[in-house]
Amino acid sequence: MSITFTSLCNAASNFDTATVSYIGTEENFPNPERGFYVSMEPHGNKAIMPLELSELQKLRNNNISLVRKYYLLSDFRNKPISQSFLEMISNDCQTARKAGVKLIIRFTYNWLGGGDDAPASIILSHLDQLKPLLEDNYDVIAYMEAGFIGNWGEWHKSSNNHVDSWTLNASTNAKSILHKLLSVLPKQRMVALRYSKHKKQILGKNPLSPTEAFNGSFRARTGHHNDAFRAGIDDMGTYSYSNHVQVAQEKAWLNLDTRFVVQGGEPAGVASSLAYSDCKGTLADLAHMHWSAMSINQSDSTQVYQKWQAQGCMEEIKRRLGYRFRLLNSTVPKTVKPGSTFSMKFTVVNDGWASPYNPRRLEVVLRHSETGQEYFLPVAEPIRRWFPGVTTVVNVEGNLPSNIAAGEYQVLLNLPDPHSKLRNRPEYSIRLANKYVWEPSTGYNSLLQSVRIDPAATASSHSAKRFFAAR
Repeated sequence: MSITFTSLCNAASNFDTATVSYIGTEENFPNPERGFYVSMEPHGNKAIMPLELSELQKLRNNNISLVRKYYLLSDFRNKPISQSFLEMISNDCQTARKAGVKLIIRFTYNWLGGGDDAPASIILSHLDQLKPLLEDNYDVIAYMEAGFIGNWGEWHKSSNNHVDSWTLNASTNAKSILHKLLSVLPKQRMVALRYSKHKKQILGKNPLSPTEAFNGSFRARTGHHNDAFRAGIDDMGTYSYSNHVQVAQEKAWLNLDTRFVVQGGEPAGVASSLAYSDCKGTLADLAHMHWSAMSINQSDSTQVYQKWQAQGCMEEIKRRLGYRFRLLNSTVPKTVKPGSTFSMKFTVVNDGWASPYNPRRLEVVLRHSETGQEYFLPVAEPIRRWFPGVTTVVNVEGNLPSNIAAGEYQVLLNLPDPHSKLRNRPEYSIRLANKYVWEPSTGYNSLLQSVRIDPAATASSHSAKRFFAAR
């Protein structure tokens, strides 16, 4: 698309480059690893059925890219997980992959009415069994909720005293279980704890610092899920106190920690939720704790969702959960000589409440306008540090192949999943919040710019460290 098509964008140019400004959009659309999710729960105290491809495809078509799946282990409290159960989990991952969604996974030994969890030795052995499965399928796991301990895997009322029933103090067993879970889950993925106090007790009192963030340590891979969001002043024990000042201090701690780790959860279906779930307080907390994911189908929270809809904030929540990257402008050279350096820049702002919590790639794509031949340049850019409300300028340099064909090349951005299984799946690439840029067939975001590769052009005076490669 020509940059002179100013009905789509505002263009300005000088002798060497062209600059395009982009139009944002308020459209709600799916993006990987963020947004409202549907929770698949056990029926009574019976294990839930395997995931169905048609059902997941319907969710994806309704802008849902996440599904939370509970795995009820009540039949295995005193023995190994059966091979058939492990195969069901593996098949669920395969189904999710086909449907273009990712899973939030939680394991629990009990459901309705509470009940026993399992001894630490059993939990640790089950985690050993799960390790190969997690390694083979982590590409479609967005994150795991810690699970295993207590009622519903929520780390309270543990029949084996892994956590104290009243003060929720974590035992040595709880520490061993969390450490084991983090060790069997590939380092590219995070675990979310129900109570932030457990992260403080087990992994240290201070929130993550910018230098610790994303370094692969257990602390850097442990996030949070609040399953009683806006249920009351203390969110049903999510916070340790019922005093406004002390709760504010705990929220301030989470505000710092969740800059770099996942925050998810669900509203609570209790009467007090309606008093606390007004849009003003809801939006403030979602922004303050950098929420990325929230359940949309809790039947006992229907009135909460209805209140958000009636008060007018539901659409904003849909848009702003997680990241939402919007292009502001880009500057691209008009002409480049084969074998010389291609230099450009673009500016992006994050309108969401969080940044991506999982690794993500960025690359510039040059595509020949006639032949469709594509060249890719990997960009060493820490996308997980494109923080909420922050505007980022990204400078790009890469050497063109000396044998690149002459002609006009479209310039595009690609933010694909880094895993080889999903690398070429458009459903798993990040879409930018702009009009006219998204290519659903490729998962690319067009910069609405082009560059002419011309052997007669003047070569650049320096070489870049990175190189475009045909693919």
